[in-house]
Parts: sequence; structure tokens; C-alpha cells
Amino acid sequence: MQVKFDNGYEPAFDITTPGTMPQWDISTMRLGRHGGETAADHKFRQQLYQRIGAVTVAGGHAETAMKRLLLLLRGDTAEFSKADKPWTTLHEKLADECTGEDARRKRLKRVLDWAEENRIRDRRHDVVHAYWWNLDGCGVVRSRFYHHDNGVMITGSFEELEEDAELLFEFARRLDELLGEDWPRAMFPPGKPA
Repeated sequence: MQVKFDNGYEPAFDITTPGTMPQWDISTMRLGRHGGETAADHKFRQQLYQRIGAVTVAGGHAETAMKRLLLLLRGDTAEFSKADKPWTTLHEKLADECTGEDARRKRLKRVLDWAEENRIRDRRHDVVHAYWWNLDGCGVVRSRFYHHDNGVMITGSFEELEEDAELLFEFARRLDELLGEDWPRAMFPPGKPA
């Protein structure tokens, strides 16, 4: 079978379909390579995983910043575990805190609006909750499964993954700025020149 992805790649592959599955979707298939993985596969994975890792780290920074800010706004900073909620819940609870004339809460509203406009949550989820096609020759492709959908194929590029990470880190930075000096900070000594 040969398919053409939106990213311009046209990989050809063999498909084995068991008789127990009269219907199937390409997004749910397992991947492999005849003859085993190649050096090109390993090189591609290094490049792909570096970018996926950056998005994952950035997502962790953003999620933790949401938790810190929620606890600070509620005046309940003693038990960090109380803010251990899914991303969507954290966003909703922070949005609920955007009331009154407090300057920090007004700025938070702008930050949350920016995050929605830039699809920050979806960018993170579409990276972290995907089944990545991690073989050389198909481009930056993933299968993504949503709650009431069989699956979709998402094509992209390394540059788009880098943008995802940059935007997630920017979201975390904007949230951290709202903490001001009201949350503990650990500062390392100045770094040595490269």
C-alpha cells in the first residue's frame, strides 16, 4: 500500500490484516520494518525524540506553573498535592480565579486567553498522547486518538514541534511571572562561558 501524507511524504508499506478484524484504520496500526531497524531509523528517532522531549518538558513546566499559581491565588500553598489536577481542570480553575480588580488576576485572564488562542493545551496533548511513526521515510507523523473518535493522522515537521515547545515554555514563563516573589525560587550561580 502507498499513502500520501499532508507533509508530502508518500511511504509504501505492506499491511497484514488478521481475519478477526474485518475493518481497520491506518491510525491504529503497529509499525515495523522488514529486516529490522536501520541506522537511518535510529538517527531519525534521535531528532524526533529530542523535539518530543522538549515539548514534554515544556508541558511539565506549564502544568506546574498552573498549579503554583492556582494555590497562590487560593492562599493554600501548604499542600502542593491539592493542585494535582488534569490540564483542563487546572485551566478552568484558574479561569474561575480571574475575578475582581486585582492586577494579577487581570493579567492571568490575558495569559489564559493567549493560551487558548495559541492552542497551548492541544499542542501539548497532540505530542504527549500520540503514537509516533518513528521510522525514517514517513516524515513527522503521528496517530492521535480522541475520546470519541477512532483516530486521526497528524502530519507535521520538526520546526512545528520546536514551535510547540517554544510556545509551551512561553506559557510557563508568563504564568511564572504572575507569581512574582510570592513563590519560592531556587537560583543557581552564574553559568560558565561556553
